[in-house]
Amino acid sequence: MSVRRADQELAATAADLLPHPVTKELRTRYRALPVMLHTSGLAATYAYVAAKANGDGALAEAYRKVAQGIRDRLRTRGLLGAREAADDRAVLRALGELPTPTYMQAAAEVTALTTWMSRLADALYQQSDHE
Repeated sequence: MSVRRADQELAATAADLLPHPVTKELRTRYRALPVMLHTSGLAATYAYVAAKANGDGALAEAYRKVAQGIRDRLRTRGLLGAREAADDRAVLRALGELPTPTYMQAAAEVTALTTWMSRLADALYQQSDHE
């Protein structure tokens, strides 16, 4: 059985979450997520992502994938149970009830994921003929 490094796992997850193609608008949005986590915190950032996921179109779909990616990451890392990661309301309630050390670990996990999404979005956008 091979063991993967955490950054390998995060890079693969980010690659699965990003749409094709990565447009300039999406690249900008992905770049903002790690900053938003740092300035506003995990719960507020997740609420923002969940709100933006409502609606139609590529942007809403991209936010839905981000929200799902966050839920999956927190669940697989044992920071949320299946019931707590069931939907946006459950996630927000669970985040509000987490002990501070667990909340900080969850925030670090999501920051690492969104940082990889931002990096990969930059790389994929630069490979395209958009500019």
